[in-house]
Amino acid sequence: MGGAEPPPEAALDAARGAYAALVADRNILRFLMHANCAAGEPLVAQAVRRCYAKQVDTVRQLLGDDDAVRRWFGAGMLDNVVAVLGLADIDEPWARVLTVR
Repeated sequence: MGGAEPPPEAALDAARGAYAALVADRNILRFLMHANCAAGEPLVAQAVRRCYAKQVDTVRQLLGDDDAVRRWFGAGMLDNVVAVLGLADIDEPWARVLTVR
């Protein structure tokens, strides 16, 4: 009875903010990206898949539907690229296209 739950878009924004705070440590972000790239190794792939399965369950509970889950992951992947390439610091039209939400 703690009150109404936030609308899905507000929950999505809050989750993205929390993720951005986590990966502000570029070592964490690079580790996550390297894990995805190393998924050709069966044991790494198993671990990465378990991690994604937990994330999907958590995001689905938070946001409520599969379309929102896909938007979360799509936005997160773009956020990863923007962060690792430092696009927020590049004043070029192509970089602004990727950094503006």
